[in-house]
Amino acid sequence: MNLDSLIHAEIDGEITPEQHAQLEALLRSDWQSRQRYLELVDQHARLLQQPTVNTGRLNKNTPKLPIRRWLPALTAAAAIACAFIFWPQHSSETEATSNGVAMLSQTMGAKFTNTLRSGDTLKPGTIQLTHGLAQIEFFSGATALIEGSAEIEILSAWEARCLSGRVRVHVPPAAKGFLMHAPGMKLEDLGTEFALNVKDNTSSVHVFEGEVIAHTNAQTAASLKQGMSLSSLKTTTVSPHDFLSISELHGLVKQRDTQRFADWQQWSLSASKDPRLIAYYTFKHLEDDRWDRLVKNVTEPHQPLRAGGAVGASWTQGRWPEKTALEFKRPGDRVRLNLDGTYQSLTLACWVKVDSVDKKYNSLLLTDGYDNGEPHWQIYEDGSLMFSVMYRPADAAKNAKYNQMYFSKPVFTADSLGRWHHLAVTYDNTSGTVIQYFDGQPVGYEISKLHQPGRSIAFGPCEIGNWGLPTQGHQFPIRNLNGAIDEFAIFSSALSAAEISSLYDHGKPE
Repeated sequence: MNLDSLIHAEIDGEITPEQHAQLEALLRSDWQSRQRYLELVDQHARLLQQPTVNTGRLNKNTPKLPIRRWLPALTAAAAIACAFIFWPQHSSETEATSNGVAMLSQTMGAKFTNTLRSGDTLKPGTIQLTHGLAQIEFFSGATALIEGSAEIEILSAWEARCLSGRVRVHVPPAAKGFLMHAPGMKLEDLGTEFALNVKDNTSSVHVFEGEVIAHTNAQTAASLKQGMSLSSLKTTTVSPHDFLSISELHGLVKQRDTQRFADWQQWSLSASKDPRLIAYYTFKHLEDDRWDRLVKNVTEPHQPLRAGGAVGASWTQGRWPEKTALEFKRPGDRVRLNLDGTYQSLTLACWVKVDSVDKKYNSLLLTDGYDNGEPHWQIYEDGSLMFSVMYRPADAAKNAKYNQMYFSKPVFTADSLGRWHHLAVTYDNTSGTVIQYFDGQPVGYEISKLHQPGRSIAFGPCEIGNWGLPTQGHQFPIRNLNGAIDEFAIFSSALSAAEISSLYDHGKPE
């Protein structure tokens, strides 16, 4: 790399140890290199004080860099440049982690003894399926389809134990060596598909494809190839027809999804007539929309002026294959709204799939600016839900803190990203009570010390998934959501816990 490339890599925090050593050697040996370093650092510092691209807002506070601090002046001697670059590099950020070794990828009428749903990350431990179907994908690449009443112990990404029930296992070449234990035998998969039935402490295995090495009480291991079966009890036989195939599971799931979508459509049509609705966006992609940008408000009676306009955001698959949603990825992606009226209470509810919580504030719905009575709903950097509403006295300084802020417990973690979740918040301006919900369950209850009863709520120009007009000089103007939204409802009343639970139950994918 040339000198300028090394300096830019250092400034951006992307320099490798080898590149850092190369840059250090250049700065120590050449005064012109040190001068060039100072020029680029000074240029970078000035650019940080310019209006942020696409926002027109100034960052008054110096941005915090993860690995160094800016020096008070950039006109010092070259020795200062060396001291500047050689400061130790430390990051204050903590990498998100997960202890999972597998995931529950699909279910069909599944009931577990503990609370599980599709998309859950699974840690080592026992899973008890009382009835239905469940597909587990191990991080090694192996896939297991469990049927009916079954008990499976997950040992690691490469190993599991069937304690009872029927399981069908597929092992691709990358997961060769996957182990499945059962009473009286241990099955070492060499890249294949096999089925196992454990009943009354007796194990039977049948190989559909490839080869399995079966270790039993016998002194020598048995090699089982396509079409071969083995039982820990000689009088017991196993038939390949006793097991559901993966294609049959996918067919059942498709039927289930089609029926769930049809049920939701019927319910949604009735729900759109709720007189408390200010706006209701189902994110249906309208084929007759030539511009492909209309986000229709489907409340009855119809309120066309409260329709939204998609900007940048792309149409994508929603909770079901037949359902559409809007995906937000770039800083420009958003849905523009203009909601008239003033209100005494409100409920915001939506289905959202968050791919990453990658900013300090991640927008769900934000009003332009932040004037009196305007609510902000977003996801905070720690994965918690954040609701706030501004009420600033007329004689108060602009930078004074008068907004009522409410946080839930963290709900978006490494294990809950990339899945559809139902979010809701209710606010009553008489009692000041804010209750936040995640998948139909309350996760936050709070009354702000700044609350004064009776102050009205207003929206005006606002956006779903972004912040259209950040307040001047705000340190965090970029707040676009990284994910997708499938359904968004705004009510002029604080819905009860039972009503929020009903929204979740009628809209959940499974």
